[in-house]
Amino acid sequence: MYRTAALALALLAACGPSGAPTGPAIYRDAAAPISSQVDVTAARLSGDWHVRVGPVLGPVVAGDRLRLDALQAAGPGRFKVTRGPLSGRVLWVLWLDADNRTAALGSPDGKTALVLDRAPTGGADRIAAARKIMAWQGYDMARLKTAG
Repeated sequence: MYRTAALALALLAACGPSGAPTGPAIYRDAAAPISSQVDVTAARLSGDWHVRVGPVLGPVVAGDRLRLDALQAAGPGRFKVTRGPLSGRVLWVLWLDADNRTAALGSPDGKTALVLDRAPTGGADRIAAARKIMAWQGYDMARLKTAG
């Protein structure tokens, strides 16, 4: 009787998902080099953004609108978000174009990976540049969804 029950439990366990994630998704290879763009200020990032590339599942995904206006400096080109869906996260600005239209944001732990743009469409060259910069810094761009 006990053997039958043990066998049934073992079979049920084998049918369940194997290797299911137990924590937040990680989008970055921690062994890759990473840097932040030191000339970026909170003022350059503040305002409304559209998530052009982001996680498939997460607090902010591709296609969402996002307002960045609650940022505290956490180092050169690094900001702690104090309000909104990314509250408590430290975002590193991996790249921001000279006209403040497109930003690649991430975190060294790989839990945050976003390409933001001031417009919901267009700027394909800037979005492509942001994606390349993120890939160079260890982000798995195949695991991120592109809006539009």
